[in-house]
Amino acid sequence: MNDNRILYIAEIDGDTRFQNVTLEIIDRIVYINGHFYNTDGTFEGKNDEPENTGSVEDVYTCTGKSTKKDESGKELTTYNGIKLLKENDENIAHSDFQKICNIVKHEGLSSEKEEYLYIAHANYNESKRIGQTMFQLLNSGYSSVEAKFKVEMKTSENDRISLYSRAGVIDALFRNIDDDKEDPTDNATQWDGEDFLAWGIDTDLKPDSKTKYGHNKFDEYDYIKISKTLYDSFVEKVTGRRGSTLNYNSIHDTTKTTSEKGTHTHKVVKKKNKAIYDLPNVDFSEEEYWTTGDFYYKNATKRTFGLEATCVAGYTIFWKKIRI
Repeated sequence: MNDNRILYIAEIDGDTRFQNVTLEIIDRIVYINGHFYNTDGTFEGKNDEPENTGSVEDVYTCTGKSTKKDESGKELTTYNGIKLLKENDENIAHSDFQKICNIVKHEGLSSEKEEYLYIAHANYNESKRIGQTMFQLLNSGYSSVEAKFKVEMKTSENDRISLYSRAGVIDALFRNIDDDKEDPTDNATQWDGEDFLAWGIDTDLKPDSKTKYGHNKFDEYDYIKISKTLYDSFVEKVTGRRGSTLNYNSIHDTTKTTSEKGTHTHKVVKKKNKAIYDLPNVDFSEEEYWTTGDFYYKNATKRTFGLEATCVAGYTIFWKKIRI
């Protein structure tokens, strides 16, 4: 039966079996306002007509579009197989949807589709955990994307990374309307890029600090655990892109001072100070962190949560929090 039809079944003395009943089939096309996206991230179009139901700020997914003439012969666009996207039981605003997609796009580092899918789901997981919307969370310090990129993604953007980002956000939001929708990240709520491998634990001074050694994660969490398989995958991907070293803009002296330790070096490139770090950092080769066969770091200071790596995609590693 066509989805645009309504089946009315008469009830006789509380009996709804198909006997002595009257069936009435009425054609119905409901015209809805909103922005419509294919699940692959393609923008299909929008409706904003006063006679339609709903708001143009609503966001729908669809399986495609077609044209149909109304009674007057006017050609109308219809969107097929639509689903309304919601967040926290409310219709997500198109403006917020566009901003989420754009931030996810700039959080990613590769051309690998899964990287953007996983970032969107990790953002969804953490926003649910702390009771915020996805955009509220991404618009905070949770996302390191510059403020100038925390703006709406234009509907005209149809490059591959824009499509991957929209598709990832759509996939995550489907979890609000489909209880069977799975989380591909195994409950990840955080992620890190190449700097995690470059800055290490406590041997090298961070490029943006004159006092802080190592990546912040090693101070912030009770322990960090990475399976050997995921660690090797992460290293292979990052070194495959960067080689054996990675440069960062630095506030250090261009000549390494005696107060600095570690293996990083300095140079000036186009009048900018650079700190050059080994990939992976020497800290990751220390045997004390591999006694179980997997990487395991234990913070000397007690923290509320530990971190366990769940997956790697592109040049990003994803973490789930484990309450201690």
